[in-house]
Order: sequence, then C-alpha cells, then structure tokens
Amino acid sequence: MLDHGYRCDAVSSEKVSLRRRVSDWLRRSDGLPKLNYDALVDPDPKDVEAVARGLRAYNNRFAGPLNEKQLGCFVRDTSGRVVGGSHGHVLWSWLYIERLWVESDLRSHGVGAQVLARLERLALSEGVHRFHVQTTSFQALDFYIKQGYEVYAQLEDNPPGHTDYSLKKIIN
Repeated sequence: MLDHGYRCDAVSSEKVSLRRRVSDWLRRSDGLPKLNYDALVDPDPKDVEAVARGLRAYNNRFAGPLNEKQLGCFVRDTSGRVVGGSHGHVLWSWLYIERLWVESDLRSHGVGAQVLARLERLALSEGVHRFHVQTTSFQALDFYIKQGYEVYAQLEDNPPGHTDYSLKKIIN
C-alpha cells in the first residue's frame, strides 16, 4: 500500500487506473476546491465587476487606493451641442485620456489643443501631474507630440496595417 491508500502491487492494466487515481489525489491535495472555468463572449457584468473588485483589493494592499475620478472638457456650439471634447479617468495620480475628438470643420484651428490644455489644467488643479494617452498612426500622433507628449511604446499592426502608440507627459 502507498501512504495514500492506493494499492500498487498490480502491474498490468490497473497501472493506468492507478496513475489516474494518484493524479486525481494530487490535484485534490493542492488545497483548491473543485473549479469550473467559463470562457465567455459578452460575460455577465456582475462577473466582470467581481474580478475588478478583487483586483482593486489586491492592488490597494501594495499601491494604496486608486483615487479614481472622471475628468472631462467639452466644447459646445451656441445651441449647446457638443462639437468636441475630451475625457479620461485618474488612477494613482495619472490622467488616462480616453478620447479626444473635435468635429472635422473645427480641426486645425487650435480647438483640440485648447481642449487638451484645459483638461490638463483641470487635472493639475486635482493634483495630477502625469498624463497618458494612446493613439494610432491614422489618428493624432503628431498632434500629441506637438502638445509635449512623448512616445514610450508602440504596438505594430494594431489595428491591422497601423500602429498603436502609447504616449506620456509629465508636468512638474
């Protein structure tokens, strides 16, 4: 008898069965409960939130709370319709700019630069001095570089045929 209660004196066809039983015992002895894995398209938002909550709790132990907040700057025409703007979120003292958009007939007139500058000033007033943005080769790379951002990473062929750039800016 093995220490685990499995007989090992049979050497024939029971060998595979014995191996399987030992393997099952080893899996059960690792202390993990029985687990089911679900890989899903469009997962339940409650499941997504459970993962986010767990990761936040883990991260808080090492880096402190996220101090997350949303920031935005919007441009409106005289009727109040949004014709441009930018928004992002603050995490751990970085502003992650999610989107910046200006209607096409307002581009090349400094509107985008004003939106970005106002968003940065708002962030500075909130104690945020570091900024992150992503753009692609067909979007606004030159625009962000002109605004003082520097490329620190790039991902080729994302989207296919183009390059995705990660940029940062630090204002002391």
